Amino acid sequence: MSDRLPLTVLIQGGIASGKSTIARLIEARGASRIDCDRVAHEILDSPEVQASVRERFGEHLVVEGLVDRKALGALVFADEEALKELESWIHPRVRDRVREALEAGAVTEDELRGVLIVDAAVAEKMNLTDYDLRVFVDTPLAQRRERARERGWDEDEVERREARQEPLEARRARADFVLPNEGDLAEAEKHVERFWDDFVQPRR
Repeated sequence: MSDRLPLTVLIQGGIASGKSTIARLIEARGASRIDCDRVAHEILDSPEVQASVRERFGEHLVVEGLVDRKALGALVFADEEALKELESWIHPRVRDRVREALEAGAVTEDELRGVLIVDAAVAEKMNLTDYDLRVFVDTPLAQRRERARERGWDEDEVERREARQEPLEARRARADFVLPNEGDLAEAEKHVERFWDDFVQPRR
């Protein structure tokens, strides 16, 4: 990418792997961050998309002005065509927000090249942008299942959802840096420090 744009770092990994935690740790070193899941949730609750959800999937999926994401997720992850339709409403709008973030974060106050962290589980499906660096957050399945249970998901939800995504091994193989995330926060900090010093700083 052009040096006039931020250094873009894509954070990927399995469901409940701790991607957002790692993204926040990198952000704390002076990067900007866009959480595409959070952006997608905001878009899902926009009046236009809520109207589409009501019409396509039923009035019951909008409760007290908010889309019931758990119920909608259970529906679309069991129906590939429904998932594609939902993504067609959301993904183009997410791409627009990422482009805005790129334009806003080109240079830091000390005139170093800016760094933009893109936290996106399904970046390839969204066709977001090219990336300067890719980080794969590597967390064992058993640990991810436990975290998913804490979210209220059932035992097999991780595998069901990941079956609709690009295989983890393909994303792992494309990564410039595989960041293990099976220890505590202090251990994660050490891996982030190494990534920042060895991969980010030389490119600024």
